[in-house]
Amino acid sequence: MLNIKKIILSLAAILSITVVWAQQGARITSDELTYNFGTIAEADGPATHVFLVKNTGDAPLVITRVTASCGCARPEWGKAPIAPGKTGEVKITYNPKGRPGPFYKTISIFSNGKKGSYNLAIKGNVTPKPAQPVFNYPYAIGDLKLHTKNILFSSIREEETEGEKISVKNEGETALTIQLGKTPDYLTVQVNPETLRPNEVGEITILMDAKAVRRKGRASARLSIRIQSAEEKEMTGEIQISANIIDNFSKLSASDKAKAPIAELSGTLLEFGKLPDKRSIVPLIGGKVSGTFTITNAGKTPLEIYSVTCDDERVTLSKGKRTLKPGVTETFKVTLRPKEIKTKLETLINIVCNDPNGPIRLIKVTAYK
Repeated sequence: MLNIKKIILSLAAILSITVVWAQQGARITSDELTYNFGTIAEADGPATHVFLVKNTGDAPLVITRVTASCGCARPEWGKAPIAPGKTGEVKITYNPKGRPGPFYKTISIFSNGKKGSYNLAIKGNVTPKPAQPVFNYPYAIGDLKLHTKNILFSSIREEETEGEKISVKNEGETALTIQLGKTPDYLTVQVNPETLRPNEVGEITILMDAKAVRRKGRASARLSIRIQSAEEKEMTGEIQISANIIDNFSKLSASDKAKAPIAELSGTLLEFGKLPDKRSIVPLIGGKVSGTFTITNAGKTPLEIYSVTCDDERVTLSKGKRTLKPGVTETFKVTLRPKEIKTKLETLINIVCNDPNGPIRLIKVTAYK
């Protein structure tokens, strides 16, 4: 019996020594296994997080290498051994460029503190970077190319200010200086840069202050531009700027909307078809052709017609009554001059009124030779 006890005690001692030996050495741990970046923007560039890893063993911890499951996550770590009970840092930088949407990436830490790798992870969601517009430059003032020569502020409430930009490019071989003509008080226009080197791209910024117009309806202006270069004479051109200034209908109550005016148009297309010429047997009255459309107030309060306009100078509009009582219809006359239309006409008549359900109405006008 005594020999059996000695054997048992000896085995217990051996097991105890084996456990102690097994516990000796470095051991890597981390309180944070996954870090959530949340929502990050692609446009903001790389995002970084630092994981703290701890040596819970009894020998120095040495990190030999750190890898990520994607080249978009770049790891950095200290090369110095981490003493028992101390912490070290593993920094992960995630680059969201070209990677919109959710992501989950694993980080593998190789060290003397664990057989194989010790794994961490990062995750989150990337909101895409707004697409940069790719411009064509179909318009020209000398060597200055413009992506558009017409700016339309579709609708601006009477107390608002809104902006638009025109991209410009110098396609000449010498520097160009851009100078602007006089502008109305309600427009603020800036050129950046004012002098463009060859192949350089710039922009013209246009701000419209609807309050400064001091009226509702369509406001139009022509902005003159002068281009000067070292080798060529001065070139001039124009930019057409238009805006439809409307009421602030957000102030209307439900009862106000229920009894609001309603603008009903006789149609949204006015086709003149083939226009007569000098050889036509159809007589022209004063060298012009005319058509009409009507506006009826189908609402319960007066309809205010702030403007009826067309940006095409080949189209003339009669003014007509601008305040229509409920149930009243007004006829507007549209006149064309065929001799000024060489091939085809396609343009729009803009109607701005106080109908909260349709303050801007469009009528398309077509004709051809």
